[in-house]
Amino acid sequence: PAAGRHSVYLVRMSVAVGCLPGAPAVAGGEPVATADEARERGFALVLGPAGEDGALSLWDPAARATPLKVDFLGGRQGYRLAAERARHERLIKALGKPRDGIDRVLDLTAGLGRDAALMAAAGFAVTLMERQPVLHALLADGLARAAGTDLAARLTLLPAGEASQAALPTGPWHAVYLDPMFPTRAKSAAVKQDLQWLQILCAYPDAEEEAALLALARARNTHRVVVKRPRKAPPLAGVAPHHGHEGKTVRFDVYMPLSPA
Repeated sequence: PAAGRHSVYLVRMSVAVGCLPGAPAVAGGEPVATADEARERGFALVLGPAGEDGALSLWDPAARATPLKVDFLGGRQGYRLAAERARHERLIKALGKPRDGIDRVLDLTAGLGRDAALMAAAGFAVTLMERQPVLHALLADGLARAAGTDLAARLTLLPAGEASQAALPTGPWHAVYLDPMFPTRAKSAAVKQDLQWLQILCAYPDAEEEAALLALARARNTHRVVVKRPRKAPPLAGVAPHHGHEGKTVRFDVYMPLSPA
């Protein structure tokens, strides 16, 4: 899409996914009766209920990998969601302390919601946007299962679909957060299974798309924009940040808005 269309996230692209009974209808999904059928028909991924809790999940029908679900109640990063620990994470340090009574964060690239959950655990009210329909369905299911918790009360998922600037909540925001897809080293053993599946669902942004995404974020009524990047990656769209917070594998680049909030 052209940058002039003001897409919030230009890089989320769908591939055909086998949708089992019990899975919601999603763009790019095709109904299948069983995972075996999905495998025989050559689907790389299948979407449907799995596990003891029947959570909506994504998995490779040809492999034995654990199905992927969005779990705001614990899961792999559960230990990071304790409020006291969350405040020490580099992402939270990059966000800085709320000021002027504004604690709202707009996550324009929500993905699996892990960073959004971390921000919510630290006390921020997070609005999530995810264009990729399978990921949006996983987020919605995770939030539904977490309904009634303090964490879920601080997470708001916007409707799916191509979004325009006019469709975005106006703010004001404490921060706008971006975590764009970034190519990993080819055949790296460190690439986790869920990241491989995300790479199947989501194409990488080109230079024009990166520039449009960063410009859109910086045009919001916000105090700052925080961008997550691999530690050694160039800055998003080649635009140098105001400052950053660097860890062992990732860093968080901080930009000022184009018009101060």
